[in-house]
Amino acid sequence: MTGIEELQLRREVAIEAARAAAEVHLRYRGQQLERDVHAGERTDYATRVDLEAQDAVKAAVARHFPDEPVIGEEDHERYGEVEALLQTGCWFTDPLDGTADYVHGSPHFSAIVSYVAGGEALACAIYFPVLDELFSAAKGQGATLNAGRCRVSRVDKLSGAILATAFRGSDPVRVTNLATRVQTVLPHIEAIRLPGAPSVMACAVACGRYDVFTMMGQALEAPPAGRPFLGQPWETAAFVVLVQEAGGAVRGLSGGAPDLLGYNVFAPTQGIIDELDAVMQDVLRPPRA
Repeated sequence: MTGIEELQLRREVAIEAARAAAEVHLRYRGQQLERDVHAGERTDYATRVDLEAQDAVKAAVARHFPDEPVIGEEDHERYGEVEALLQTGCWFTDPLDGTADYVHGSPHFSAIVSYVAGGEALACAIYFPVLDELFSAAKGQGATLNAGRCRVSRVDKLSGAILATAFRGSDPVRVTNLATRVQTVLPHIEAIRLPGAPSVMACAVACGRYDVFTMMGQALEAPPAGRPFLGQPWETAAFVVLVQEAGGAVRGLSGGAPDLLGYNVFAPTQGIIDELDAVMQDVLRPPRA
């Protein structure tokens, strides 16, 4: 099997696994679900759907790659392995991105599956089952939305960009972060949107519905409790390869290459990212040492 053939197979497996998770989503949709609250933050929780969808992803991957590790968002006890596995190779999954949206009856939730190796995101699938929208990509093979080509917008100036971000939480510091950053960026863009789960926004940038996606409420100085890294690689890896293969640009908030363990800026061009950086410098990027 050539490298191209292997990547295509991994992309197909990611699609199969995302669809398997989506079957779980649809099975429980509309039911009353218990919430398992994480780390005492009442707005951050998982349900049996998250856990069963994660199991479905693992089973699908195991049918093709039985010896390869799969790390899901709910695998808290394995977070310490993640940095090493980025290099040696593993699968990531956010089995239900948008748990709150799902619980509240919104159609804007997805299953995310990706494969990484050598510190790089190589293949992914993101499936929104109620909308029946399947985004997928593999390195060097482009990105698709269902059967069609997926491309970023033609916007090339920050002033014409719609910026999307997400926010969840009750921490006053994060609320202040969001308010300060939004106040700073609004005069320089066309509009701002908070449409839901991160996958909604990353996919919207990839297919040209929005122009910029970045997280604006998070504390950027230290990882949250229970994680040895700042970001969420089980979703970030998929977003990076999808937007890049759709012709877009991705940069870590600290500058440089995409940061699979941190936060990133996604846009149609590097020029827009540079403009955003100039506007936001002290309020968006982490403090420089």
